[in-house]
Amino acid sequence: MSSPFGEPPPDLDLSQSHTARNNAVVIAVYTLAAIAIILRVIARIRIQHATVAADDWLIVAALISVTANLVCTIIGGYYGLGKHVWVVPFDDAITVVRILFAYVLIYVVAIPIIKISIILFYRRIFGMNWAMWICVFLTLGYFVSCYIAFLVCCQPLSYYWTQYRDPSGGKCIFNLYPFYIGNAAANVATDAVILIVPIPLVWKLQMRTTQKILVSSIFLLGSFACVASIVRIYFMTFLSKSLDITWIMGDIFIWSSVEPCIGIVCACLPTLQPLLRSTLKRIVRSSNIDEQLGSTGKTGSVSRKQHKPPSGSRCLFRSLDDADARAREPHLRPEEEAALTTSSAHVELESLQEGPDFDPKSIRVKHDFQWSEEHQSIKIVSKRIL
Repeated sequence: MSSPFGEPPPDLDLSQSHTARNNAVVIAVYTLAAIAIILRVIARIRIQHATVAADDWLIVAALISVTANLVCTIIGGYYGLGKHVWVVPFDDAITVVRILFAYVLIYVVAIPIIKISIILFYRRIFGMNWAMWICVFLTLGYFVSCYIAFLVCCQPLSYYWTQYRDPSGGKCIFNLYPFYIGNAAANVATDAVILIVPIPLVWKLQMRTTQKILVSSIFLLGSFACVASIVRIYFMTFLSKSLDITWIMGDIFIWSSVEPCIGIVCACLPTLQPLLRSTLKRIVRSSNIDEQLGSTGKTGSVSRKQHKPPSGSRCLFRSLDDADARAREPHLRPEEEAALTTSSAHVELESLQEGPDFDPKSIRVKHDFQWSEEHQSIKIVSKRIL
């Protein structure tokens, strides 16, 4: 009995299998996405001491969807995904097509969640504007249209995978392959729009040009997800030209997993700045202590170094670091702030007069002697100086 997929090409090596490679790549990119989200939550809770925001919850929900896609890829490999269809049992090939159906439904959910999370992240920094609202409507429109179209593509719905067994058992309302390509193209277009949205806002900030370029580059890291989407489209074009569906779908599954995982990583990178800054501070502080201990041999001689105020690029991310905690910070009244400033300046002036051994944090008692000739007495006024 001949295969429903015809005879294999004579020069094809039927022993080839990309199943292990597919699983390894998908697990690797999934691990990167999971690590990025864990670091994001740590930066949010442990470093910023803030509650988890809506964009954080959405990116976690996206990881759950990507986890389901990971499971689909591994199960698909068990049934022959990544192998040539002529060496895969026919029932297993049908199972792979059913897994593809579930995979597409999950993928169509994961991608919009990532994009909405990125838009809410922009909102937390810059506030909402008309361009961001357009991105929201485009993303939701993409989700609704793709989901509905895919659910009604075949009548009955099971014909999506039974068409290979019984071609006369139903019909597809439209050609699925142009639908896949159009879906992917719309995805790339919305990605590009979302990437461009924050750039004009960054360039309106009062920063040096080099700092604007640096910050813009951070936001443009999402272009890697666009590249993955384009590569995915390239492999999808082969799906309509060949009957070797289990082999071709292996590459499609890979890039359909790489795209959302890279999107998650790129969405998390800007939020990791507080964690990176805290880690660098600890490294620098530890290095300074080691150097001074090596030069003096005494722990008591370690002095604290003053840090420079944040530059323009760091001021941009200060809105991320302190946005939720700023409202809880105590504020001084104008007269208290003036008194504190005057006292600080007085202590700094006296520290210069006393010499390098003066400790500005010590408690000193100052005696002022006032001579009164009329009463021939000495009045001692004591002041505590902190």
